[in-house]
Amino acid sequence: MKLSADVFDLKAVINPSFSFAGVAGGSIGMMLSALYGNSQLNMYVALLLIIVVAFDWLGAIGAALKDGSYSSEYGIRGVVRTTIILTLPLVGRLVDAITGTPIVIADTPISSFYLFISSGLIYHSWMSMTANFARAGFEKWIPNKMLQAVASEIEAKITRSEGRKEAINGNQVELPSLTPTTPVAPLETTENPLISTELQKDTPKAE
Repeated sequence: MKLSADVFDLKAVINPSFSFAGVAGGSIGMMLSALYGNSQLNMYVALLLIIVVAFDWLGAIGAALKDGSYSSEYGIRGVVRTTIILTLPLVGRLVDAITGTPIVIADTPISSFYLFISSGLIYHSWMSMTANFARAGFEKWIPNKMLQAVASEIEAKITRSEGRKEAINGNQVELPSLTPTTPVAPLETTENPLISTELQKDTPKAE
């Protein structure tokens, strides 16, 4: 085997983009380990949650762009919602750590509260993802039973979408006030409603 100087050339390895990718990858790995733990089962559950939430996010954007209800405020709310969903499993890990509930089955630690919270979030995100993809126009690729299961979710999302479109287009209808208004004297009367009738009797009329 003939070696050349190109084999030991580190210019392709030591560059700003490679360094940034390495730092970013290491940071993400440490963050995932801190949030979801080092257990292989926990990491698989976390990966499934991240994938479902990502597809839910893509479906929501596609549906909002299709019906014209997308706005910057909607995007910001989506980011906040996604952040909360991805960090909620940390609560389960903390409860497991405090109560000491993790159980070891077949040399695999099972975090009960962590799995309970994560499973609920995965189920909710899956239903939301299915409804969003149906609204985005991909309903023919979704089984009918699944569409029937998320029918109420689709209706709720359509209702919220209509409200966002009205807010974007400025077509909000002002609701009538529930505060009773002060009665006003009819315009055709010649009497001043602020003057007492007794004072009118005592006042001499001009001839």
